[in-house]
Amino acid sequence: MSVFKIKIWFTVCSLALLLFASCKDEVKEFENPYSGGKLPLDLKFNTASFIEPTQGSANDVVTVSIIGAEKYKTQLHFQFSGEEAEIVSIVGDVVKVKVPAAGSSGSTSIQIGDQVFFGPQFKVFGKISDDPYFKAKIGANNTIYDAYKLKTGKYLMVGEFTDFNDKGIVLAIKKIAETTYEGEVQRTLQLGTGVVSGYLSAVTSSTNDANIFVAGNMSAFDLKGPVKNITRLTSLGAIDLKQVDTYSSKNGGPTYPKLTVPVFNGGTDAPIKRIFHFNNGIIAVGGFKYYISHRYDVGRTFTYTSGTTTLTGYRDSLVRDSIPIRQVVRFKLDGSLDNTYHFSGGTTLEGGNGNILDAVMQADGKLVLVGAFSKFDNKAAGGIVRLNTDGTVDDSFQVGKGATGYITSINWNSTTQRFVLTGVFSSFNNRSIQNILLLKADGSIDDAFVSGNFDSGYPSFAQQLSNGLIVVSGNFKKYNNVRRGGFMILSPQGSLAQGYNTLGELTGTINRVLEERNKDNKRSIVLLGSFRKFDSQAVQNIKGLVLED
Repeated sequence: MSVFKIKIWFTVCSLALLLFASCKDEVKEFENPYSGGKLPLDLKFNTASFIEPTQGSANDVVTVSIIGAEKYKTQLHFQFSGEEAEIVSIVGDVVKVKVPAAGSSGSTSIQIGDQVFFGPQFKVFGKISDDPYFKAKIGANNTIYDAYKLKTGKYLMVGEFTDFNDKGIVLAIKKIAETTYEGEVQRTLQLGTGVVSGYLSAVTSSTNDANIFVAGNMSAFDLKGPVKNITRLTSLGAIDLKQVDTYSSKNGGPTYPKLTVPVFNGGTDAPIKRIFHFNNGIIAVGGFKYYISHRYDVGRTFTYTSGTTTLTGYRDSLVRDSIPIRQVVRFKLDGSLDNTYHFSGGTTLEGGNGNILDAVMQADGKLVLVGAFSKFDNKAAGGIVRLNTDGTVDDSFQVGKGATGYITSINWNSTTQRFVLTGVFSSFNNRSIQNILLLKADGSIDDAFVSGNFDSGYPSFAQQLSNGLIVVSGNFKKYNNVRRGGFMILSPQGSLAQGYNTLGELTGTINRVLEERNKDNKRSIVLLGSFRKFDSQAVQNIKGLVLED
């Protein structure tokens, strides 16, 4: 071995010894961070027998097997979906409990002090249940925003979905589906590929369904355009098209063909949330700032040489015209702007100083807007305003100062003649009212309805049924200190409707509720929205239920 190699070996060994020596630090001992914690209780559900029966009604006595129960009989609490149950008896491991009046389907649990043990699922029966005739068991693969009933009795459902009840595999379903009330897909309309990119948030029709109108966020329908967030369909569901002259077809003769474009030549610069048909016009509501239309007859003439010949050519340009329009616009049925609606002196009115979150139209054509605004057309408006049929503010609407906060949804029931509003507010027209209220047709508060207290959230949607019951959804956990996970049905007086709140939690939001009588002539409802779990069942954005009268 050379001297050079020996020196390297010695140096490496020396460094290793130094490192080894430096690692001989004193070992330190630390206290157990978990010492002093509570010891686990010798208590648990008996998985061999669990609960008998597994379903029942309020006040039924249920037998539960809980190992170690007798030892803690003076401390033990039993709950159905978070609602305290009366313990009838505890003998050994056998516990008998009574289903509470406010109990709902979901997990059972036992509690001793601050320690909670979750047990089996229990189904609570009530006056609400699955509709046996409902067909859309698989549902839509994304949000459903709106639905509209045609004269045929069928519905058009629109949203963000690209499949509906697995029927889009063979023939595309893109953001719009024709269905029965029970959710069975129909194929009588020629909807084509629908909306490939974007979504649909609203649908309506003209008189006798002569034309169908759809709106949302889109640039084409059935791959045909240009479309700016709203377009018109024929009564058969196909986009309504026409041929127009372009600059080249007007100037170049028959060599240059006409252009096929949508009949509805109008739109907006931003998505549309709601549309309504009234008096041969379509009123649209959204977050837009401009009305948009297209011109097809603009272009230029140019010359070019082919060999020794000078020829004349024509080039077309698509020109987009825009007119300032804030939040509310009225289209004529061909898409042209109605500048008599929400205009003054040839200029559009100011609109709201905040977002419009929802809107509803009454039978007389008056439009009620709600949202997060404190002024509308430079007039004080606490999140709510009603417009006359010419788009001006209706000062006769008796909402006073409105809400202190913002209003997320509004629905109108023509049978009960009531508006129902939800949102994040603590008062309405200087009266202490929490998050939900009913208004009469003139805008005054319905004193018969008294809102309760919401815990850990607020309601984002409510709709009153023709029998007065009110369907409510949101991200709340409790109402008047009763466990109601995101879904409940209220009486016209604002209390939890007895027997109608036995279903389990809803994970998501509701956007619309349809109401009809099913084949057994029972009152049924169809929930539409964005939800994936309801009453401990996997669902996809649509659910059919039956309500006992």
